[in-house]
Amino acid sequence: MQEPSSTYEATQARQRTLAQPDKVHWDGEVSFRDHPYRQLHHQRGIIGAFRVRLLEASNLKRSYWSPLAIGPVKLLGLSKAHGNVSSFCSFSLDTASAYDDNDSLAPSTSHRKPAPTSKPPPKRPTVVSPVIPENNNPVWDNFQFDFPLRKGFMAQDGMRLLLTVRVNEDSTPVETLMPGGLSDGDARLLGMGSLDITDLCLGCTSEGDPVPGVIDAWIPISLPNKDRLLVSNEKNEDSNIIASSEQSTGMVRVLVSYGPSGLEPHEKDIVALEAFARRNPSTSSCRPLLPPLRPLTVVERRGAFLLCEYSLSDQGRKKAFVRLHRNSVFVIERQNLADAAHNLALLPFDVMMSTPMGRASAQALGPVSAAGKELLMPALLSLKLLWVAARTTTLAGLSGAQALGSTLWQEGSTSLTASHHSDSNLSLRGHDHYRNHRDGALSQFAQL
Repeated sequence: MQEPSSTYEATQARQRTLAQPDKVHWDGEVSFRDHPYRQLHHQRGIIGAFRVRLLEASNLKRSYWSPLAIGPVKLLGLSKAHGNVSSFCSFSLDTASAYDDNDSLAPSTSHRKPAPTSKPPPKRPTVVSPVIPENNNPVWDNFQFDFPLRKGFMAQDGMRLLLTVRVNEDSTPVETLMPGGLSDGDARLLGMGSLDITDLCLGCTSEGDPVPGVIDAWIPISLPNKDRLLVSNEKNEDSNIIASSEQSTGMVRVLVSYGPSGLEPHEKDIVALEAFARRNPSTSSCRPLLPPLRPLTVVERRGAFLLCEYSLSDQGRKKAFVRLHRNSVFVIERQNLADAAHNLALLPFDVMMSTPMGRASAQALGPVSAAGKELLMPALLSLKLLWVAARTTTLAGLSGAQALGSTLWQEGSTSLTASHHSDSNLSLRGHDHYRNHRDGALSQFAQL
């Protein structure tokens, strides 16, 4: 059995990992000299970004009425709730459980572990499209936007990602001031729908088939009290629609693409699963075959797919391999030539520490070394701060000198150009004076 490392660096690495949104299991074998994963936060909190383009909507229907749109009153233009609809769309990212309560493939609740209670989800950011007036089949010429997918967005690992669209009818200022239901945005709701974009993030379906980089889907919408709509790419490849046509109040067409952020995985990199690619043990009927928080080593890369190696347990040395899409993982550790030179320089020390006497010495001097590092930490931070200040000052001085040089050059060029123009003007004026004097003399001679 392999005992976990108990050095000062290993302890600090475990503590730092547990305090982060991605609580990736810390493994001393894949880290650099028992330090925390150096690339764990290189994404700066952004998993990736969705690019959504709204194309058109079809067969939009109004399911409410307004007293300002009845009879001759509608001719006053106080309400838009008559004739063709004047609609706009609101988009937001949402999450859903990996299993629906009515799904026959869902594991029995008696075998599930109780899920930990989570805080209510925060308010999701929303993007609103322009209003297309009086058209039941509106078309948006060039409306597209980006949705960043942030770390910690999901309440639990392994949840499904949904792109939710909400279609409302525009209102007049009079309707917004009226008391009652018409002043509320829900009263003018035409319908809601959702598109499951989890497979787009994963890069492949649950069967391992690749997913196109761009999804072109029609999202059916309906009122929430009539039907809950969900579009799934894996259940209907032709229309991507799971809905009842009798309940539908229209359809919305969108183009959706996804791009991961951060470093591109290379061979020998250490990677970890993203939150949407992890199987949550608390909601599974059995233990996941792929540990959700264990680091993986990239053995080979072919196109967008990676062949990764991972350990089956903490104590055992058994290894397993898995094929993953690049979108499912992010880099947490990458070693370079400087790290190899560092390891080579410390090789004699590592050999000595591998002996029984070296381990005993390290165990005896461990508290002293930890205390020394704690005492030296302020001095090291001060030196780092001084270095950053000196570097910033030097760069600012160089920028100032460059700006001064460019200013002097421009002033010199301007003065030379101005003097040249003045000399040219004087020469032209002298030539004109000589020509006028010559013409006058010739005219006087002709008169004589």
